[in-house]
Amino acid sequence: MILNLSRLGGNGTGMWQYSIKFLDCLHEIGNLDAIICPKMHADFLKKYNCELIIVPDFVSNTTDISKIRPILWLVYSYYLSIKLIIRYYNKDIISTTHHFLPFISNQVITVHDLRPYFHPDSFLQKILFRFLMKSKIRKIKHVITVSNVVKEKIVEVYNVSNNNISVIYNSINSSEFHQSYTKKKYLLSVGGNWKHKNIHKLLENHISWSADYYLIIVCSQTSYTNYLKELSKTLGIQDKVEFRHNIQFNDLKELYAYTSALVYPSIDEGFGIPPLEAFASLSPAIVSDIPVFHEVLKDNAIYVNPDLKESWDSALNLVSNLEANYLDKLILYANVYNLKNMKEMVLNFSKKL
Repeated sequence: MILNLSRLGGNGTGMWQYSIKFLDCLHEIGNLDAIICPKMHADFLKKYNCELIIVPDFVSNTTDISKIRPILWLVYSYYLSIKLIIRYYNKDIISTTHHFLPFISNQVITVHDLRPYFHPDSFLQKILFRFLMKSKIRKIKHVITVSNVVKEKIVEVYNVSNNNISVIYNSINSSEFHQSYTKKKYLLSVGGNWKHKNIHKLLENHISWSADYYLIIVCSQTSYTNYLKELSKTLGIQDKVEFRHNIQFNDLKELYAYTSALVYPSIDEGFGIPPLEAFASLSPAIVSDIPVFHEVLKDNAIYVNPDLKESWDSALNLVSNLEANYLDKLILYANVYNLKNMKEMVLNFSKKL
């Protein structure tokens, strides 16, 4: 198999974590011939001791919404496809993102969620998910997704066979995280880069939390985070909200360990790894009451309707009255989503191909 990481983007993102763990699984089961990757990741990927097919960094992904980069990728994808057909015509090509290649039928793409179908960031993204994806997804060999909720949406929206879609959950390593029963008076938001993360609802309902907590938002610098900064000023809570950009994973683990609660009120997610990372840190998670969180987190999370102040009040009241045995249950549950579980799912998927 050839693993296509050409659109992977920056180190440390949720997409990066999923892709590298998927790569680890393929490498461990001995089913990896080559990796397609941007030049910026080549040094990191040398340790896998397989051929690296290097693509220019300008075709990789970023957290910024760009009108030019998707066009550059589209043009380059034709060149890359011809190159792969000539050298690897009989190999399965697996992408851990939704970006497909022209001409190639024996490829697999990963659709992490259908948020861009319902809530696109740009006109180009809307065209991709509403039209181009619908045509391509029926012609390629297989589709991977990260939850059964998303699988059902793909079947419904694109009218494809249930048998042509495999679910491979994300994973975490609980031993990487710090655990503490001592919590500080702050709430934590992770990955609030886009509007669908719904952090503005947390700010708008600040009356429920700003008297007792301050809020740390870990995010990239996007137009949405700029909007959140302006919103916090408009609401007069700029002194209760701190934005942290481009922090290291070790620093994030410290934040997880001592937060009173992770707050993750997304309106749409494919899987949602931050709540599990919070669980691995003995920290509770307040999440929006949407189907995918019920699938992944079950009754271990604290569910909230982000639009209702009364729901925020109830959730935060639960946080302030949690006991140690509840926190112990969280880390036990997080351990269910380990790399061994992901490896078994990758192996089953490989057998299908």
